[in-house]
Amino acid sequence: MKKIAMGFLFMLLAGCDVIGGGTLYFAGESDNWLVKYTAVDNGDSGQVASYIIDYIGEGEPPESFDYVVSASIARSEHAGTGASFKGRGILEETNIQLGARMQEDEIIVAEFSWDGKTEKVVLEIK
Repeated sequence: MKKIAMGFLFMLLAGCDVIGGGTLYFAGESDNWLVKYTAVDNGDSGQVASYIIDYIGEGEPPESFDYVVSASIARSEHAGTGASFKGRGILEETNIQLGARMQEDEIIVAEFSWDGKTEKVVLEIK
């Protein structure tokens, strides 16, 4: 009986971890940009985020661009000035420690400026 109770307790605790944690995926695109954002729960210390920015516009990607990726509920902002793709057309940032937890109803917006143009991408939960 004790083994059954311990097994049940273990399953209950494991289930709580899955329910309370997990991974959130967000994505959005515009005419020229595709952005994918992931927030992974890493326990009591919060979440770790990463994002990928992909230039999907016509022609070659810009040599340099400025961007800001901001989340309203988690109150986080990540920016790059004079960022470049280094010839690949994809920029990836990883291991970003978030102070507040992302939620499923998070509003994430990425704004880009390049070659005298500006564009905004709103990311949605996937």
